[in-house]
Amino acid sequence: MLSYGMLLRVLDAMDSIYLSDITNITAKVRNLRYLACSCMDWSLPASIYNLRNLQTLITNYGTIYLKPEIWKMTQLRHVQSWRMVLSEPPSEESFMVLENLRTLSDVVDFRCTEDILKRIPNLKKLGISYDPDFGFRYGLLDSEYYCLNNLVHLHQLESLKCSFFMKSPSFLHYIIFPPSLKKLTLSTIFIPWEDMTIIGSLLNLEVLKLKYNAFDGPEWEPNEGEFLQLKYLLLQDIDLVHWRADRIHFPSLQHLVLRKCRKMKEIPSGVGEIPTLQMIEVHYCNTSLVSTAKQIEEEQRSFGNDGLQVRIW
Repeated sequence: MLSYGMLLRVLDAMDSIYLSDITNITAKVRNLRYLACSCMDWSLPASIYNLRNLQTLITNYGTIYLKPEIWKMTQLRHVQSWRMVLSEPPSEESFMVLENLRTLSDVVDFRCTEDILKRIPNLKKLGISYDPDFGFRYGLLDSEYYCLNNLVHLHQLESLKCSFFMKSPSFLHYIIFPPSLKKLTLSTIFIPWEDMTIIGSLLNLEVLKLKYNAFDGPEWEPNEGEFLQLKYLLLQDIDLVHWRADRIHFPSLQHLVLRKCRKMKEIPSGVGEIPTLQMIEVHYCNTSLVSTAKQIEEEQRSFGNDGLQVRIW
């Protein structure tokens, strides 16, 4: 007679069980599909790699090292951690492919070699970060070593998050985005605003989040004909002072969020004239910017546009 443990499919113990405490549990639940737990250790218990039916693995609070055995877990769909170090695939004759993997985040110092990307061909969501404390070479982005130009071969990729812990102003010249990309999040890179045209040319981009000095400089003037599909724009902790935008620059924008943009003096009035715009959120910005947000709302209401909402925090 099967035990209840053998029948268990979902184990969500994010706030109650640490990975170091579940070794005995995972040895008895071979049919587990979903595992979420806290991680205070560097590596996963060996018993987890025996969960060959596991589809979702979620951990938090620490950095985990994923051993080569992870590449044998062919049923994996979603692997998420606060930070993870992904080992190279095992050097075996059989070529192991995680065809079901859709989410992989957040990988520290991810090497986008052709061999790695061929093993995750159907990835839809990827989070990567580069940190000198985890081996990031000399505090500089080595384009040849990390092969970021190979990301273009992830033909199913829709969401990409890139975080840095040092200035990498030439980042956009190293990377090639796949045409399928719909959502992009960048943080702590210090890219010059002049390079924004590279992102603006992404034809399918719908969501753009720029955080913690992703871009550097006091002025951003977008170009007409870019960001044609962009619906959501977030600027957070950006040192931007003058944003010289107009209705022609973001023709499909629906939701604008400004958070802790304390140097930005105003929201361009032309932004309020974007016909698709539904929401402007202002979080912890200076008073002059808040005033322009309110002015835009009042002006649009005077034109009979009651569909635009402005929220101030």
